[in-house]
Amino acid sequence: MDIPTSIEKFNPGHLLSQNEIIKVMLGLTGLSGVTSFNVEEDSVMIEYYQQLLSPDMVKDALVKAGFPFAPMQKNQGVWQKFILKLGQENNKAFGGKPPKCCSTVKH
Repeated sequence: MDIPTSIEKFNPGHLLSQNEIIKVMLGLTGLSGVTSFNVEEDSVMIEYYQQLLSPDMVKDALVKAGFPFAPMQKNQGVWQKFILKLGQENNKAFGGKPPKCCSTVKH
């Protein structure tokens, strides 16, 4: 049985320098649940296990690694605001970690 993964692409607010690329790579290397990633000066692509990480948890890891996100659009739709708020609340409630039942990937 294949374990489902998600792929997220993130764009920085500016082109990443070599030092920023290295910092992001180091920040993602130790993140449990990430299966692969590609860091370039104009984007970061991350593949991860859906059971272990949420998109918000991946974004938090990027923030901790110093990734400069592009500014968010000011005129978000109602659904976008709702989903963003829901993700932030879930991250607060679960402390940025997956539930204990999902903390081990079985092959």
